[in-house]
Order: sequence, then structure tokens, then C-alpha cells
Amino acid sequence: MNYRKDIYEKVKFMLKDNTQVNINCSKLARQYGCDRRTVSKAINAVKNNLPQPKVNKPRKTDGFELIIEEKLKTGAPAIAICNYITKHHGYTGSYTTIKDYIRKLNLEKQKQAVIRFETNPGIQAQVDWKESMNFKTKDGDTIKFNVFLLILGFSRTKFLCVTETRDLHTVEECLVKAFKYIGGVPHEILFDNMRSIIDKARTQYNEPVFNDEFSMFSSDCGFIPKACVAYRPETKGKVEVTAKLVNRLKVYSGDITCFDDFKRITMELNEQINSEKCQATDKPPFELLDIEKPYLIQTDLDILSGYFKETIKRKVSVESLITYEGRKYSVPPKYIGKYLDIEDDGTGFNITFDGHFIRHWDKTSKITNFNHQDYMEIARCSSLRRLSDDEITAVAERNLEIYDKL
Repeated sequence: MNYRKDIYEKVKFMLKDNTQVNINCSKLARQYGCDRRTVSKAINAVKNNLPQPKVNKPRKTDGFELIIEEKLKTGAPAIAICNYITKHHGYTGSYTTIKDYIRKLNLEKQKQAVIRFETNPGIQAQVDWKESMNFKTKDGDTIKFNVFLLILGFSRTKFLCVTETRDLHTVEECLVKAFKYIGGVPHEILFDNMRSIIDKARTQYNEPVFNDEFSMFSSDCGFIPKACVAYRPETKGKVEVTAKLVNRLKVYSGDITCFDDFKRITMELNEQINSEKCQATDKPPFELLDIEKPYLIQTDLDILSGYFKETIKRKVSVESLITYEGRKYSVPPKYIGKYLDIEDDGTGFNITFDGHFIRHWDKTSKITNFNHQDYMEIARCSSLRRLSDDEITAVAERNLEIYDKL
């Protein structure tokens, strides 16, 4: 009930000790310049212990709401918005007021219902990245990587792939791997505004512009690329939910020894989450994939290999070793801390750096493999450097004999 606070306070004072006191409504109305019914409302409120009226005081954000909400859509933080409207629009309030207003806006958005858009089998997939994740190895080193995510709209079948980069060729390679995994190509794929594939991001007013190479790639694959509107992650909600599943990988931080370990764990997680019952469909994704697969486009994916060249990189450890397929191989110590390229020919591999050949290694069953010359250089850089060359050679040969027996 709306009633004037000043009249309410006056009536409350008059009836303080005796609620049966008769108040002349007309007289009090004339005194306060209002209708007698306004006084009657106040008397009724006091006698029935109704709450005291609230006064709607003007807020410092009044008149700035549209500007704040518009700038919030750009992803700008509260402090930047506060500085902007203070400088350009005459805002006189505090930063805390703006921060509290934005917090209330966010709470209201969380309460709004989100409409889930379902798609028919084979129609759509969504793609995103879980970027720049850091994991500790058992040796205390840090491995930095990304996880590519693709999810089919109908069956919710997911494909996860670990990568070291997020460039155009990596995206294309991951997509081909995903198509092979799910057994076909969806008719359209919804992307975030990835710089590697989009020259001009989609906005509320403009359509996206995909770069020429990716447009040709999507045409050869048979799918139509689409982009979500910037700053509206709800338009790709299925893949945003999938990103949370990647957090399951965090439990392995500190337990892995190399990048290959993480690739193996990710593949295992991929199988696990596709075998579990999905909350949205109440069925495992693999079960619904059997229904969806006939609707996917069947394309000869092997002919697409020309779009990308698989690049394998490994970081050289402080021991001057790289790890490949669970085995360690030496390189000259001048490459410690650098990332080297590996070109695998099946039975062995070449190691290069910036296009310059370093060494060829045949694949072996031994855990640790040292080249004699590498070991001598490593020894000369270690605590053995005070020894003579003959003494270093003797130590090196003895240690290498031990490694050969492992």
C-alpha cells in the first residue's frame, strides 16, 4: 500500500499510547494539504501494524542505465565503465555504486530462463577451445596446451583434442580428426569468433567474414561455417557446457610425465564422457550417435590432408632430452628450453629447429637414448666440466653403457 511517510509518522505519534484515539481526518488533511483518504490510509496502516512506507530515493545510476548495460555487453569491467561515464557523461557517484548495480544486473540475468535450441540429427555441431591450460609434470615442469572441443547438437557426442597451437591449420586438422571420430560431417558448424578462421567477427548488425582458406576448406568438407554473436556465449551453450567437462583433466596435474601422457588421458576422457548418460537427453551420446550418423555428410576425408601438415613439437628438458612416444632422446644442450619440430617417418624421426636439421633417431624400446656427442657436450656443461677431456670421456662411456642396458 502506498501512503505518505510524513502523515504516517504523525498518525503513529498521535496513536502512540492509545490506538482508540479518534483523529479528525479532514483537519489533518487540511494541515498537510492532502486528501482525507490519504490520512485514512495512514490511520489504518498504524492500527494494523502495516510496514512503514518506503521512500524511493533517486539513485546515482538513474539516467545512466542504458549506457552501463551497453558498455557491459562489450565485456568492459565495472571500473572502466565507471571511469567512462564519469569522464564523458557527468556521473558523480562512486565506483562501488556502479559495481553493485552491475552485480544486480548479472543476478537478474542468471534468473532468466534460457531457451535450449534443439537440432535435428546431423544438422549442427558447435566448436570452441579451452585455452592456455597449464599442467605440472612429475618433474615439476609446466606443460601449456589447449583443448579443442566439438559437440554434435542432436546426440551430444563430444570430441576433445589436445593441441599446442590454435592456428588455422590446427583448427582444420582437429576438425578432420573430429569428423573421423563421429563418422561424418555435420551440415553446419557454429564457431566462436576465432581470429584464426574469421577475418571479421559477427555482431548484432553484421555477418561474419571467414577467411578464404577456411571458406575453401569448409566447402571441400561439405559444411556451412557459422559464427555466434560476439559477447553472447549462450548462443553456443552446448559447447560451453562441454568446456566444464575438461576440468576433469585437472586432477592429473602433477601426475603426468610428458605431453603424450596428457593426449592419452584426454582420449580416455573422450570415451568416458560419451559413454555416460547425458543430463539433457537422459541417454549416452554414443547411443544417440547411432541414430545421428546416417544424417551426417559422408566425405572422403583423406583427400583433405593437403590443407595441413601435422607438426609435432617437443620442448627440450634441462637434461637436454626430448620425450617422444614415451621415450627420451638426446639433442645438443644448446637447445635446452627450446621447442623442436619432429617429423615422423614411421620407423624413426628427424628433429629440426626453425627448418634446420639437428638429428635423426631410429625409434627404440629403451626408455632413455643418448647420442655420444650430445652426452659429451652435456657433461662439459655439468659439474664434470672441471675434469679433463679424457676423464669426462671415461665417465660418459661408463654411464652410456649403463643406459644401454636399461
